[in-house]
Amino acid sequence: MTRIIALANQKGGVGKTTTTLNLGAALAERGRRVLLIDLDPQSNLTMGLGLNPYEQDATAYQVLLNADRGAGFAVQPVREQLDLIPATLDMAAAEVELMMSLARESMLRKALHPLRNNYDYILIDPPPSLGLFTLNALVAATEVLIPLQPHPYALKGLTQLRQTITLIQKDVNPGLQIGGILFTQVQRNNLAVTLEERLRGSALGTLVYRTTIPQNVRITESSASGLPVIEYDRSCAGATAYLELAEEVDSGTAES
Repeated sequence: MTRIIALANQKGGVGKTTTTLNLGAALAERGRRVLLIDLDPQSNLTMGLGLNPYEQDATAYQVLLNADRGAGFAVQPVREQLDLIPATLDMAAAEVELMMSLARESMLRKALHPLRNNYDYILIDPPPSLGLFTLNALVAATEVLIPLQPHPYALKGLTQLRQTITLIQKDVNPGLQIGGILFTQVQRNNLAVTLEERLRGSALGTLVYRTTIPQNVRITESSASGLPVIEYDRSCAGATAYLELAEEVDSGTAES
């Protein structure tokens, strides 16, 4: 069965898009068939794979507004085993148009239905908010991967996101699960270590991945170059971390 993973966090700057890109590339390298979906009007995932958002004819914008057509028309191959539905910088207009639609929170799920047997993984990158695009991602997903910085404000935001997930489980997507919590941009200072230990020791501890993503300039450079970090500098700490994360996600286990 296809695992549809929404990478969600209403706080920006936590490495959500970076993780979508690099986890997807690492899973594809493991021989998995992967589709990435850029639902963020900022189009950073699209640009991070070397595509120009202004030059895309078929995007997530059209997918959301033409859900009955299915999403296949917007799929672009970007690497071996790795496909992308790109975003466009005018996607913000789609959110306004969707507000007028019936079942507006389920458009992505409907559009993805014809593709469910084509991929092992579908990774969805919504905006850093709890708006309609993120709602569509969570309704379409089988699980949520939550990128989290070891920062006090990030832990507070986790509570709000969990409340949203609970409401979606109750009302529209009872099969949705938290697949894992991933610490990103980790610097080994006392505050980061304390917060990580606190979460690992909490009721959510079994959901925290063993792998953590370090603060690593090569990850930033790779995104700016339009390459996954495993292509940009395979020997760097960031590449090693994402390869380890892919193995852990692929095994279906977070830390126990």
